[in-house]
Amino acid sequence: MRIYADLVLLINFIMNSIILVVTAYAAGISFCWKRLLMTAVAGGVYTLIGIFPEMAVLYSIPGKFLASVVIILLAFGYRSVKLTVTLTGIFFIVSFILGGALLGWMYFIQTEAPFRAGTTIKLSWGHLVAGSVIAIVLILLVVKRLLARMYRYKTFYQARIEYAGQLQEVTGMLDTGNGLYSLLGRKPVVLLSLQSALQLLGRQVAAFLTANRPDSWLANLDECQDSAWLARVEIIPCQSVGGCNMLLGFRPDSITVMSKVGSYYTSEVLIGIYDGTFADGSACQALLHPALITDINRTKGESTCELPGQ
Repeated sequence: MRIYADLVLLINFIMNSIILVVTAYAAGISFCWKRLLMTAVAGGVYTLIGIFPEMAVLYSIPGKFLASVVIILLAFGYRSVKLTVTLTGIFFIVSFILGGALLGWMYFIQTEAPFRAGTTIKLSWGHLVAGSVIAIVLILLVVKRLLARMYRYKTFYQARIEYAGQLQEVTGMLDTGNGLYSLLGRKPVVLLSLQSALQLLGRQVAAFLTANRPDSWLANLDECQDSAWLARVEIIPCQSVGGCNMLLGFRPDSITVMSKVGSYYTSEVLIGIYDGTFADGSACQALLHPALITDINRTKGESTCELPGQ
């Protein structure tokens, strides 16, 4: 039997990349593309090592589990034991769904009886692509449905945003319709009202935001004198908020969301400045991204009840 090492590496590189990207999406964490792709290559090498009999121990159940944990650590780094365990579990779930979708697709398009003597299942590039697309769609739909069921109702939380030593406490509304992510690193986006942003940011930034119309913020960024803030600025593509297709955003130091069961802290977030109002003019000053309220970001810090009457 001939084994084409280049094809084995290529196929496993593609599949590993898909699995790792979907794992990061399902967990709601950011990642580095270069690091993730290098890990996908390492996963392909691990598969290729299986052709050597003396390496059979790596394909035992403990060996596979250990290899999965190593892959997670290589792709996303070590942040906490809880996050590593969560990512490993999601990694296995995504792998099982992807493998099942590929096998199901091949059986679906097969016209002969699957268990007849002489019948073989051939894997082609077309089957690989079709099965992968089906699996990704299924996984994304399941993740979206689970998030929608977990946060079926719009819930208000108290949130604390920290930037350059300044703290701003706001009332944030958890909105499952907020699916905005940053272009760099895929960080979840929190929409913050202009008035709250003016209180959080420095005088130079506040002067710039008030001196220019919201639709000219991006075009006139060179007028802002705060170089430290400009270094944190990112553009957020958006087609549904306020009728604009671009939002001005910046990277804060951190955001902490307080709930009944505890607080959720993360520094992997982007703040988008919104000049409109939220929730039909209510006291809401921010739209929170669902990815913030996950067990991955949960801390043992202070907790608070949701705002009364909301």
